[in-house]
Amino acid sequence: MTIKRILLLLFILGNITFVQAQQTQLVNVGDHSLEMIQAGAGDFTIIFESGFGSDYKVWGKVASEVMATNQVMLYSRAGTGKSEPNPKPQTLEAAVQDLSTLIEKANLKPPFILVGHSYGAFIIRAYAAQHPEQVKGLVFVDPAHEKMMQELKKVDAVKAQKDIELQNSFMPDRFKQENELINKIFDKAVLPDFGKLPQVPVVVLTSVQKRANPEMFLHQPEGVEVWRNLHAEFFSQFTSGAHIVTAVSGHNIHREEPELVITAIHQVVQAARKEKSLQEHEGKMVALETAFGQATAYLKKKKEPKAQAIVFDALKISGFDERIINTIAYQQLSNPATMAVSLLVFKYNTVAHATSANAFDSYGDALMQQGKLKQAEEQFTKAIELATAAHDASTLKTSKNNLEKLSQLKKAR
Repeated sequence: MTIKRILLLLFILGNITFVQAQQTQLVNVGDHSLEMIQAGAGDFTIIFESGFGSDYKVWGKVASEVMATNQVMLYSRAGTGKSEPNPKPQTLEAAVQDLSTLIEKANLKPPFILVGHSYGAFIIRAYAAQHPEQVKGLVFVDPAHEKMMQELKKVDAVKAQKDIELQNSFMPDRFKQENELINKIFDKAVLPDFGKLPQVPVVVLTSVQKRANPEMFLHQPEGVEVWRNLHAEFFSQFTSGAHIVTAVSGHNIHREEPELVITAIHQVVQAARKEKSLQEHEGKMVALETAFGQATAYLKKKKEPKAQAIVFDALKISGFDERIINTIAYQQLSNPATMAVSLLVFKYNTVAHATSANAFDSYGDALMQQGKLKQAEEQFTKAIELATAAHDASTLKTSKNNLEKLSQLKKAR
């Protein structure tokens, strides 16, 4: 048995648990069907796009880990694995359309994190550009670059041309037509215009592994330098993420160094989750500002019950905790235009958090600042009662000081 076959067998055995545990299904995407697997659960759906000529199984080691905390979707492109060949030319555009249709037919719900290896990078770039609202993160595993041959030819045109000829000679008959279409992309050194990529968290993984006797110019030191520089240039368009270079594994990083890809995916998911949280926070703040504006208008018409109902409903829907609501209330208190509505925000906190000494103390402070001394005294007294019961020395001291300040204001009147 050759070394290559032994390595292949070890790879298959390493992924057999994942493959056996999942059921594939064939999904019709028009005039052919694609083999697909869905597994796991989570806020994000991780979609894997394999390199040229590879089926979904190459992601086994990575997907088996990622699916523990996320939903994953793996599939084999037309003509690979158990997927049917595309009866039409398998252009890049056709591959992107297949992915779009598959996502729709499989009823996959965004947000998506796309992971693409080699040629698969072209496909996830295209899908992300066409659906920027759905894609919240990208992981590129030693991605192909449209300028690769152009840049290699600048260094050594003869050697670059030999790379093309060598690759073509190894190409199985069933992939020759698709390979020729991809070579046209490299000839033009530009992808079809799918649109602008979204600014999302990104990780680019680059292999710079040294090879003892590299057959291809791309794998020689000069070629590797071109490869690395193209990846660095590509990554520079993004404002969030990381460009990670590895000399441990070759082009198939996901098979030779799967932990690196797993870590990259988790990093992008965490960053995407943080951005999602910030966007949700901003959305809630916009909704609150709208509600506060409506409440202010009702207060001017002396319709306080209506104003209170609007504020209370908006704060309940926001899901903000006591601390954030308290901060929002003080922000409103500092603005003369929203000072009146701030009392309703403070009041809501005492209703929603009836055992919080701090909520009552803050409400009392706001009432005192607006000259409503009798009501303020009631809140400070309640705060002292709650702080004493909870052994909250800090709030107890603050409330007692506020009560003393209130007493001095009464005397001054």
